This record gives sequence, structure tokens and C-alpha cells, in this order.
Amino acid sequence: MENVSYQKTDNTALITLNKADTLNALSKSLISEINAVLDRIEADCEIYTIIITGCGKAFIAGADIDEMYGKSRAEIWDWSALGSGLNLRLEKMPRPIIAAINGYALGGGLELAMACDIRIASRNAKLGLPETGLGVICGAGGTQRLPHIVGESIAKEMIFTGKTINAEEAYRIGLVNRVASPDALLEEAFALANAVNKNGQLAVRAAKEAVGFSRNANIEDGCQFERQKFSALFETEDQKTGMGGFLRKEKNIVFQNR
Repeated sequence: MENVSYQKTDNTALITLNKADTLNALSKSLISEINAVLDRIEADCEIYTIIITGCGKAFIAGADIDEMYGKSRAEIWDWSALGSGLNLRLEKMPRPIIAAINGYALGGGLELAMACDIRIASRNAKLGLPETGLGVICGAGGTQRLPHIVGESIAKEMIFTGKTINAEEAYRIGLVNRVASPDALLEEAFALANAVNKNGQLAVRAAKEAVGFSRNANIEDGCQFERQKFSALFETEDQKTGMGGFLRKEKNIVFQNR
């Protein structure tokens, strides 16, 4: 891919956006390239986790305003479906996804990061949803995901003012899971991915699905769904491996993910 590179290390896929001249602004072509890489990853059963990052000064500095500016209401409706669809795909993918935010994550960039499961920010990262300052609002899920992550009041302040916050503030409000030095960002992301990779992947994927289900469910339905996933795992080899290894006091349990 011209603007999106993909590297597989053990059981982790690293996706890097390489369009530094636009600060990795999301365009129709870039979204298409990301989807093509995701197709390759989904076809590889040896990949357990995904890391997404950007080159240069930006994770993703936003959507491509040049591409959006002259569109009509009908045209922008279709255009916004590209980013919204990509983010929904990331959110629903069985594999856990880590956003390694290396610089600017603004507008559509923050929307994509919020669709990932876990966010790690470099100390020099800048995050925000500045759309109201452009006379519009988020079009790819920003107003829907941010309140779930940081709470409604903080989300409203960020969205209404369009302000940009630094990594430490993002950590304080729970928008990112941790903050790393720029040089250690990918090292931290891979360490986290490896901590996930060593566990039973059938269980990890069931857990991601159960947490996702909770967003739109009441507690009774959510617990019922959780019990269904929990019970189904007792038909797997991994459950016997994991619980049996615990009972035998084994130090290194190796799952076959079946």
C-alpha cells in the first residue's frame, strides 16, 4: 500500500499511516487503503492483536477538509459513511486494537482512536474534536463515543469548545489508558499487545464482544449475554488448558486457541 504499511511481529499486526504530507488526514483513498490492510489481517488467523499508529507529527490530524469542503448535503452524507463505517469495523473486529497516538489526533483522527479498544498516547500528543470551530460537528461517531469514554459533561465541554488537550489531560479524564515517551510509544504498545496475546484468544474475543454488548444493553440483558459467552467457553480446549494449568500450578500456560 502506498500510504499504509503493515508489519507482522509474532502475533501482532502494526498498521502505520504514512501520508506525512497531509498529517495522515483521512481521505477516501486513505480509508480505502486502511480497509484493504484490515482485509489482509482478518484473513490471517495468526494475528491476535492490532496496533495502529501514524508517521511523523501526527496519528491522524483529522479528515481531509479539501476533499470535504465543496460537497453538498447528499454528497457529504455518503462521504461520512466511509469514516463511520471504518470506525464501526474497528470497534466490531474480534481482535483487540491498540491506538498508539504519536502526535495530533484531531477530529476524524480522534474518532478513529476512540473506535479502538485501548489508547496509548505519546507525551507530545494533542487530542480534540475541533469540528464546531469549522461550523460542523463530528461525522464519524465522535459525539457518540466520547461521552461513553469520558462522561457526558466532559465530552460536551470538549465538543462545544472544540478545544485541544494534551496527553496528560487525556489520561486524567480517561480518554487514553496511559502516556509514554515518544521513543517508547511503540514499545509500550507491543508490550501491551503481548500481554493480551499470551491469554486464550477465544476468551479475549468473547470478552471484547461482551464489553461491546454492554454499551446498548441494560444490566439484565448484559449479564445474560455474558453468561452465554462464559458458558460457551466451557466447550473449548482453552478452558481445559487454562483451568487445568491453574490447578496443576503451571507457570506458563500455552493456549492453542481452540
